Amino acid sequence: MARIVAGLGATHGPLIDTPPEAWDNLGLQDMNDPRMDFQAVLARAKPGMEAELTMEKKTERYAATQAAIRKLEEVLTRAKADTIVNISNLHGDIPDYEQQIFGVYTGAFLPKPVEAQHGPDFFRSERDESSRPSGAYPGDPELANYLFERLNNRGFDVHACVEKTAGGGIGWNYTFVYPNFAKEGTLPMVPFMLSRILPNQATPKRCYELGQALREEIEAWDPDRRVAVIASGGLSHQVVDEELDRIVVDALVEKDVDVLCSLPRDRLNASPGTPEILNWVTVEALMDAPMTLASYQPCYRSLAGTGSGVTFGYWEV
Repeated sequence: MARIVAGLGATHGPLIDTPPEAWDNLGLQDMNDPRMDFQAVLARAKPGMEAELTMEKKTERYAATQAAIRKLEEVLTRAKADTIVNISNLHGDIPDYEQQIFGVYTGAFLPKPVEAQHGPDFFRSERDESSRPSGAYPGDPELANYLFERLNNRGFDVHACVEKTAGGGIGWNYTFVYPNFAKEGTLPMVPFMLSRILPNQATPKRCYELGQALREEIEAWDPDRRVAVIASGGLSHQVVDEELDRIVVDALVEKDVDVLCSLPRDRLNASPGTPEILNWVTVEALMDAPMTLASYQPCYRSLAGTGSGVTFGYWEV
């Protein structure tokens, strides 16, 4: 029977591998982000943002992020996983109104990522995935199709994404696992998709229930396989909400199911990327043990408080 051998939680945004001296450029891009009213965000930003934007502060946070990435790489290496289930979200691959609440990619290969939405500097040259040929990374259709059938039998109404996404590839939020944590590039992956877009967005409680069901079904899978899981994304972004982030982190570390299942939907959707917290809720439900926090860094990149709650955590079995 299959075993779940490790869980990872990791922010995947541009701040994880953009040098701190270039964060201001990302902040300038935020000013023209059509998903938010930058001037309104600036008007309600917390006092003292200047202190959050010093080069010393940004360098310290970047260094902590790099140390956390190395820690998660060590955890995944120790786990000796045979495959990984990556729980994340479609990022502009299909129109918002067409996004399925739950989906699983069933292809044998992961196509190259779609073009980044964060400007030309989102991919750094040494980690550029956009030039990789289609099929560079292996999928795991056996596990993917098994989960599709078993979860649908349980009433989760999971959509099968066959061979390629509508936008032409699997996003970097899935394949970033390889340059950061599984550098040999041979670990098969099942990309599992949660819609972060309203109205097609599951509640935190439903995501927790999904995580519990995923655990039961993975452990009931016949092959003798070692399975790792990852929550890719989050926490709050493109506007940092430190208070919400710390509520979520504390609940993950303490395995506080009540808090995780009752996170307020309006708070989760106050900033465009923050519903990615649901990925972490799902993985917490998958794991027996509470999460160990590797790093939480509120990485600000503008006076408006835009940026990301860059977070890394892990569950070892």
